Amino acid sequence: MAKLDFYFSPGACSLATHICLEEAGATFTPKPTYTRKGQTRTPEYLALNPKGKVPMLVIDGKVLTENTAIITYLNRSFPNAKLLPAGDALAEAEALAFIAWCASGIHPVMGRFFGPQNFCDMPDSADNIKALAAKATAANFALVEKALAGKDWVFGTWSAADAYIFVFYNWATKLGLDMSACPNYGKHFERMQQRPAVQRAMAREAEAFAAMDKAA
Repeated sequence: MAKLDFYFSPGACSLATHICLEEAGATFTPKPTYTRKGQTRTPEYLALNPKGKVPMLVIDGKVLTENTAIITYLNRSFPNAKLLPAGDALAEAEALAFIAWCASGIHPVMGRFFGPQNFCDMPDSADNIKALAAKATAANFALVEKALAGKDWVFGTWSAADAYIFVFYNWATKLGLDMSACPNYGKHFERMQQRPAVQRAMAREAEAFAAMDKAA
């Protein structure tokens, strides 16, 4: 079995991979890396991952980044976990397309809430950036809501796609976004919180948050 070191930042998009590691029953060493403290920008971290981001999974010394790639690796390494739909190439590709959209479509838009200054440095532009982000996020969430219509999980049975959209609903609650137009999504969030793997990942991330605050 490969040695896995998992670098994550509590509350970040790396939570999607964190949940998948737990769902897979993988043995791994958690490596909390605090973006708020600039730990992903240190020379040591950048030597491993020049992107300066999380997640990062080091597999027997080899570095793998990006949620989509890591999830694909975990799915193939732990097939019994069925992180992606099994036995149907098209169904697997559709799930990967959804996950890629989470990474390239939903995440960048929501990132504007957390760092509006990174998108426009004009004076007093932050509120406008957040307003536009709210509009675009609502449109994205409408698609998620439709994907969950009449079913518990995005692809019928649980998959890594569900782990990824859990991240965004979690962000929405912390941002205080109005989620009243997404009742299916809200029920999905509640179901996710009942999964033991999600509870383990969230507990570990809460411990990392506490350690960060204590060290502050």
